[in-house]
Amino acid sequence: MLHRNKTTAWNRPESVSTEERKTGQHILIIDDEPDICRLLQLSLVRHGYSVKYVHALRDGMQYLQTYKPDLLFLDIHLPDGSGLDALPVIKGIIPTLPIITISAYDNEMEKQKALTTGASFFLAKPFNVKSLDELLGKLKS
Repeated sequence: MLHRNKTTAWNRPESVSTEERKTGQHILIIDDEPDICRLLQLSLVRHGYSVKYVHALRDGMQYLQTYKPDLLFLDIHLPDGSGLDALPVIKGIIPTLPIITISAYDNEMEKQKALTTGASFFLAKPFNVKSLDELLGKLKS
């Protein structure tokens, strides 16, 4: 069950990790790889973002039903579902939400499907901090 408390506007189920910053930008990461989530979180917090992550599509969808992040990083291949299949549902919940799909499979067909289904950008794993910084620059411009 999600509820509010005094320290954060987004309370989380036990499976959600968070790092808070005082900023207007809230980012949700849905990825089943803890190392990827932590790398993204550390990089994004360094840029001043408030970051949450979950390791399952089900938990991410629960968050999106209640809270409205400013940006979503969405893994395409999750153990409990396909991020590509979830894209239209997510866009139905928050039509203006920028979504960055992330995948270890960097092929043109998957990239195009993600972009035509509603993703704003596609980020191939493994990625480095420089490519993430470049992507964040594109989002700000």
